[in-house]
Amino acid sequence: MMGIMKLYRQSPLWFILSAALLWAVNAAAAPVRQLEIRIVIGAEQLTPGSDLELRIYETSGVVRRLPLAHAEAWLPDSTHLIPLKLNEPLEPRNVQRFALYYRPGSALAAPFEIIAADVELPSSGGEPQKLLGMTLSGVIARQGELATEDRAQAAAVCLTDEDCDDKRACNGRERCAPRSPDADARGCVKGTPVVCPVNQVCGEGIGCHGAAPLKPVDSDAQAAASAPRP
Repeated sequence: MMGIMKLYRQSPLWFILSAALLWAVNAAAAPVRQLEIRIVIGAEQLTPGSDLELRIYETSGVVRRLPLAHAEAWLPDSTHLIPLKLNEPLEPRNVQRFALYYRPGSALAAPFEIIAADVELPSSGGEPQKLLGMTLSGVIARQGELATEDRAQAAAVCLTDEDCDDKRACNGRERCAPRSPDADARGCVKGTPVVCPVNQVCGEGIGCHGAAPLKPVDSDAQAAASAPRP
């Protein structure tokens, strides 16, 4: 049996499967700046003046609110594909749940039915991945949210230091240490902020530098000032 497993591990198929799995994990964890939401609604229209909003809840406590509709009406039994551009990159691993928030344009509006709503991540080829691997469906009777289940906590825990990196150098390098008493809900530990010399500050992409930019030295003026007076 051990010989068979050893042969399997040495085969090209094992290498291909391992590489594919590694690529899938890295792709799912890569930050994204664009999303696309596909929404199929039921037999009742989205009435004019209604608000529909995608809300993304992150494990850090941040809630992103992305408007999908404001005043326009959506016809019954219609499908809508809406691209969304994010101001700040989103790491799918850090998403706890997502929801659709609905506020009807009229107090007499019928309950709003979502047949299916998928938040799709960018893909270089093949089928796009769904955020959290979940499809949202249900009915919002009045103003409120229709949300997915919370992501399993184990799925949100960091695996490497890169999972914790906030892309900022001045506040120190974050570490993945789930067992540390200082770790947050994702298992990340904050870095130690950079301490600059007196009268200097830390700038992203620059490092420690003077609080005020230095003026260029005029070599001719400096030479004239240092020349002995007659």
